Amino acid sequence: MKKKYLLIILGLSFNCAFSQVGVNTPNPRGILHTDGQKDNPASGSSFTSAQQLNDVLITNTGRVGAGTHSPAVKTDARNSGNGAVGFGTSSLTATAADEGAVRYNTGMEYSNGNEWLPMLTAQPAVNKVIVIAAKTDNKVKLVSPSAAVTTGLQNRQSNYLVEWSKTFESNSGSTFNASTGVFTAPRNGVYVASFTTDLAPLAINYTADPLNPIQIEAIWQLYDNTAGVLAANIVNTVKCVNTMSSNSNGNIDAGSNCTASFYMTAGQRLMPYIWFNLNSLNTAGFSLNNTGGYNNLTIAEQ
Repeated sequence: MKKKYLLIILGLSFNCAFSQVGVNTPNPRGILHTDGQKDNPASGSSFTSAQQLNDVLITNTGRVGAGTHSPAVKTDARNSGNGAVGFGTSSLTATAADEGAVRYNTGMEYSNGNEWLPMLTAQPAVNKVIVIAAKTDNKVKLVSPSAAVTTGLQNRQSNYLVEWSKTFESNSGSTFNASTGVFTAPRNGVYVASFTTDLAPLAINYTADPLNPIQIEAIWQLYDNTAGVLAANIVNTVKCVNTMSSNSNGNIDAGSNCTASFYMTAGQRLMPYIWFNLNSLNTAGFSLNNTGGYNNLTIAEQ
């Protein structure tokens, strides 16, 4: 019985004395230290770069060093020799792999938690959406996108711009409806939208009123992902305003531009319109300057 107790005590003493484990070395420098070539010194703390090159160790802070005894990060393979790190392919989805995972798939990719992105370009595997369109007529919908199409813009009214001519669209060609002027986000992301308008020359002669300044506004309006176009469906509105002189001696152009960035969730809708207060007329008879390419729209996914 005394011999059994003695063996237990000796075993415990051995574990306490050798809390660091060395493989091929009696001089471990971490909790677990493997000396691949068995070329480390038997004692001391001085190791050459060549001796460290074939070592792998785990420190008491949970860091892993491959080819170095002083890992600066969780996994550190930097050394003066072959410090390459290899990654294999993975069939896991980006969601399952979770944010921050890395894989090789005909190029290095990382997961942002939703999709695998190429490491070098940080772009999604799908093509980014780019829309370019021009407007060469005077068709609008007054006040609401649900209203009937009319020919001619109206003073002091919300003129939704419809009937665009799409000149380019990447990624399926269906995110922008040129007829309705509605852009629908295909997925969550940031979209930069810009459009420019120019009214045909007109006389600006509305009496100055501080509550109704003489101006023209280019406006982007963001709707939710339903089919509704009521005020309750509006998510965000961005207005870009150009003010005008109180009166003009002759007809002049009045134009505006609006560029804005929107975070859109899949299915949300973006639409451009203009509002102006330039003279005393309230007829739906104002025209855009349809020559010279003044009326253009661009939407680009970031």
